[in-house]
Amino acid sequence: MRERLRRSTLPVHFWGLGERPPVPLDDAFVIIVRYVDAASLGALEKAKSSLAGVAYLLDDDLAAAIGDRYLPLHYRLYMMHFWARYARRIGVLASELWVSSDVLARRYAAAGNVHRIDPAPERFALPNARLPNEKAGVSVFYHGQKTHRADRQWLRDVMAPVLDECSSCSFEIVGDSQAGRYYAGLRRVTVLPPMQWPEYRRRSQTTRLDIGLAPLVSTPFNTARSWIKYLDIARFGAVGIFAAGEPYESVVQDGYNGLLRPPDSKLAWSEALIDLLRDSTLRRRLTAAIGWPTEIKTPPMLRRLAPDDAKEGTA
Repeated sequence: MRERLRRSTLPVHFWGLGERPPVPLDDAFVIIVRYVDAASLGALEKAKSSLAGVAYLLDDDLAAAIGDRYLPLHYRLYMMHFWARYARRIGVLASELWVSSDVLARRYAAAGNVHRIDPAPERFALPNARLPNEKAGVSVFYHGQKTHRADRQWLRDVMAPVLDECSSCSFEIVGDSQAGRYYAGLRRVTVLPPMQWPEYRRRSQTTRLDIGLAPLVSTPFNTARSWIKYLDIARFGAVGIFAAGEPYESVVQDGYNGLLRPPDSKLAWSEALIDLLRDSTLRRRLTAAIGWPTEIKTPPMLRRLAPDDAKEGTA
């Protein structure tokens, strides 16, 4: 969001949790990104009558997280506390809701003024502009963090036959000690600890990987995901295999700029990955076609605040 607002025609100010508003809020349009705390929400409620409007940006279904047994317990408890304490107050305060997927737009349609907002990060070098991977083997990776536990576990059965079949490939995954135990026994697997965004961004600029995976196990929380992993995979100069259906079919054309496979078929994923590992010509062709999504959904108010934002989706 910071990158999008950088293009604004109006002054923009940011403040984080635990901080006070940096400027008076008279006639301000305020965007709440995911979380608030008592101090920030109290300041907004106090200034409500003088605000130009409030948008609440919801990039995951936080309410669905509460009952999703596939998520870590501490995360579910945090969501329960947050939602119980602040959801009603945010609903009263917000004049519009910005959501990151069509699924979320349908779930929260009753909220009224609901708009889709797609990812539009700072531009980075696309795969066809990156130097080739200098490693001898082919690298496969999955970088889902703590809310992607179900996907990490699902991928173990995908990767086991692939690692047996293709001795020149390696697999990199982000996870905690539980992920390390889960993947113990598989050869050529590296489990990296979770990273904060600045560190992850720096690593994506200096590391070239080959094939990224974006599964989507059918869980209450997963069904509302956005297609951000299309860009996360491209950051590393890689081509991706994605779960067919929403949300990836809006940005990936199977066999053109990536591969789409049924989200519930481990065999289909293993076979597609083995084919991609063996066929360097196919990898190069798919990688060369990876570009910026040609249509970026942007809320009308954000287009008014940052007129150039809608142009960022042009390939």
